[in-house]
Amino acid sequence: MMPTASQQTGAPANPLLSVNGPVAELLLNAEDRKNALPLAAWQRIPDLMETVRKDPAVRVCIVRGAGGKSFCAGADISEFEAIRATSDAAQRYDDINVAAFQSLKTLPVPVIAAIHGPCLGGGLGLALACDIRIAARSSFFSIPAARLGLAYPPEALSDLLEAVSVSNAKRLLFTADRVPADEALTMGLINEVVEDAGMDSRIAAMCERIAANAPLSLKAAKHALDHLARPAKAADLSVAQTNARICVNSEDYREGCKAFLEKRTPQFNGI
Repeated sequence: MMPTASQQTGAPANPLLSVNGPVAELLLNAEDRKNALPLAAWQRIPDLMETVRKDPAVRVCIVRGAGGKSFCAGADISEFEAIRATSDAAQRYDDINVAAFQSLKTLPVPVIAAIHGPCLGGGLGLALACDIRIAARSSFFSIPAARLGLAYPPEALSDLLEAVSVSNAKRLLFTADRVPADEALTMGLINEVVEDAGMDSRIAAMCERIAANAPLSLKAAKHALDHLARPAKAADLSVAQTNARICVNSEDYREGCKAFLEKRTPQFNGI
């Protein structure tokens, strides 16, 4: 795929946007970190999606991880001590995450997540913001917030609840279990599982099929379905946001991040 103009002018290497005819592709480009995204990458995603939004030739957008072995391992936790240490900083960080999710979700064209390997935390948030999730058999899914002493962004949970039941959402959040592809398919977290070797051809075939259909029909269908899937009134998230701030101000959060970086089991005390 040819690089966009924004890539040719010294833009950051993570993430990358390319456009090839009717197909745009957002590449989460941090292969050495299993495509875990630093804050600067999260901030860049809405700008790249605005480029897609303004391109009348684009009919479908793919989101994938670089290297074909990882979709996205979530946020780059090594940054947390410096930029996510207080409740105010954590709220700003979550707002940036949610803006990235929303920039995908509100694109007027269909968005497909092509998932290999780990799809974790914020990475799963990105996948859930896509309209269709195709996963390789090697993929697995988790929301490890409870292993870090964090609250998952409340605004992002609505996307999770569009995909799975409340009970399955609770299971993912309460256990932080890693769910393999076949089980993720059963619970509705993804739409389809394919063998790893067949992923590229399956994604290409789906993009070709979508791009051949009437763009205005696709736009109308996406807009209507997204609005019908939402409650008539937005939920009051104030209590959820207060609870999230309590998590970030806790000793458990500091222990969770430290244990993750030290590759050991955290010891939580509920304080």
